[in-house]
Amino acid sequence: MDSSLLQLAEPMDILIVEDSPTQAERLKYILERERFAVNWARHGKEALALLEHCQPDLIISDIVMPHMNGFELCQRIKSEARWQHIPVMLLTSLSSMEDVMHGLKCGAENFITKPYNDYLLLRRIEFILLNKNAKRVKQGEHGIEIIFGGKKHFINSDPGQILSLLISTFESAVAKNQELEAANQELAKAKVLLEKQAEELQALSLQDGLTGLYNRRGFMTLGEHQLKVASRNLNHLSLMFIDLDDLKYINDTFGHAMGDRAIIAAARLLQTTYRQSDIVARLGGDEFAVLHICSSENCCEVLQERLEKNLAEYNSCQEHPYIISLSIGFACFDPDQPLDLEGMLAQADARMYEQKKAKKAQGLNAVAGKSQSDKVIANLRLL
Repeated sequence: MDSSLLQLAEPMDILIVEDSPTQAERLKYILERERFAVNWARHGKEALALLEHCQPDLIISDIVMPHMNGFELCQRIKSEARWQHIPVMLLTSLSSMEDVMHGLKCGAENFITKPYNDYLLLRRIEFILLNKNAKRVKQGEHGIEIIFGGKKHFINSDPGQILSLLISTFESAVAKNQELEAANQELAKAKVLLEKQAEELQALSLQDGLTGLYNRRGFMTLGEHQLKVASRNLNHLSLMFIDLDDLKYINDTFGHAMGDRAIIAAARLLQTTYRQSDIVARLGGDEFAVLHICSSENCCEVLQERLEKNLAEYNSCQEHPYIISLSIGFACFDPDQPLDLEGMLAQADARMYEQKKAKKAQGLNAVAGKSQSDKVIANLRLL
């Protein structure tokens, strides 16, 4: 608070007229902290009774009170020659210009908005007390008729009182504007934070927790959009359905932690093999999918060759007790004969399963051939 106000606070009395004990105590605390002597009246009639025995340097009155509101109290004070020199500050929400009109008509010197800022309140008191001894023009010597809200209002307040009231109104508006600006800044910060959290939640809802690839939901969401774009632009798409072979064997033999490492390794292979524009996802368990915009007629063969090459390099360089083996099935999107994403997945899944069956059959034949060869060698030894 400014030192000029402390200089004013010589023994100065302030009367609070407030029906709320909580609000009155808070205001009393602020004023007594600045060395003002404070009295409290619970409503307008009680305030008038107190004025019969003492005359404060300032009256601060709420507007909404039982028995007599703040405007009526102020009008009664200003109508009495013995009291009209006492400045009156009204506490109000200042929700409309009607408050200003009522304040002017009843002779109030100042407004302070509720809830009020302590510093602003003390500055307002300082302004009133500094201007308390300014010469006032006698009521009735001049006036002006104002039409506002369809009603006529005759204002005969002196220019100093009008100026004081308008300054307080403007100052309140500025303070409210500053509060709104600060609130808007906080809202802007909160909006940025919420948007960031929404993005993170969206990413989590579309992302596989183990591999960091898109999950099934993410694949279906982005894939359906990609199909619409391809249909509009007459592009061909290729969908790969990929299954990690023998995951159950890896889990049963080496443990589920090693199985998770195999899933992550397969995911990294797919990420490094295909473009960032391709949609690569783990659909669940040991199943993966890749949606690719075709740039050539033989894109399926190119995609498979690229993956098999990287897979062979990985298996030759890595030290682990198993090899990564993948079974692959393809489905193609033709804009002339469009197929939805679920249909493409089902088609590619069926073709992947056929490849997996063929690989198992080859493996059994190899085992059978090895057993037959062992029998021939054993018979030769017997001879």
